[in-house]
Amino acid sequence: MYNRQREIRRAIEGCLAQTFQDFELIVVDDASQDDSAAVVTSYADPRITLVRHEQNRGECPARNTGVAHSRGEWIVTTDSDDALLPGCLSAMRKHIEGAPVSARRLGFMYSMGNGSTAPHPAPQYALLDYMGWLRFVNTRDDTNILWCTSRGTFDSLRFPDSTVTELEWGFAFARQYETLLIPEILASIFGDADNRLTASRAPRNWERTLTRANDYVASATRMLRDHGGALREFAPRYHETILRELTVSCFTLGRHREGLRHAAAYFNQCRLTTAGLAIIGLAAVSPKAFLDLRDRRDFRKAMNPS
Repeated sequence: MYNRQREIRRAIEGCLAQTFQDFELIVVDDASQDDSAAVVTSYADPRITLVRHEQNRGECPARNTGVAHSRGEWIVTTDSDDALLPGCLSAMRKHIEGAPVSARRLGFMYSMGNGSTAPHPAPQYALLDYMGWLRFVNTRDDTNILWCTSRGTFDSLRFPDSTVTELEWGFAFARQYETLLIPEILASIFGDADNRLTASRAPRNWERTLTRANDYVASATRMLRDHGGALREFAPRYHETILRELTVSCFTLGRHREGLRHAAAYFNQCRLTTAGLAIIGLAAVSPKAFLDLRDRRDFRKAMNPS
């Protein structure tokens, strides 16, 4: 959590209300400046542990911190504006007991604040290897997934230690372990936090924007290095998105020569669309104007490849 004194109570209550009660709840405070930590410590339940970062580091480092302080065999990762639905942990336990031994993470569905569900379209019950995972993400418009992951996998594979999302972890995980997708809604994403990264009403912190852009360049470079060929073959939509966002991030950082090089690769390797050309062109001319426009929900929908 980061500055979520209102939302974190809802998230905690969702955990405490579970019928399956043999769990530990680790809340990682990512250097909040409001009363979020005080809300957590107001609960006397001994299963709740609060761990605090001295500096704001982002969701993936917070997940790594939570894993490091965990003792359970299976780990459910959620954000502070999410909430587990009643019976969630009992259902997870049932599916874990019936899952193939090779399945090292189980993916479940969310209900969204706008009435939709994620991932969208809904998956079929399926055990996915690396190529299966790439094909799956390539057909989804929304890939928010409620993960229940074997703790042992984190011994060899951690979330990226940066401000980027867990996308890189997802590809690396799929290459090492199998994923079981289960089309059952077990949690809700409310998306009502004022400081949510995708909330257009949140004021832009330009220093944070540059940090995220720099981290994305590093992460995308690694993803293209490690998965580029497989992405082009099995997940061309995702390959297009990663390469496009890499180009935009370079322009945002003022690294124009590098941005032009990635733009050339984008135009050479990806199908050309009006949206793609407009996005890269505007980002090259005025990164701030592009980012302000991208914050608009209708523009974010239009820029997603179809």
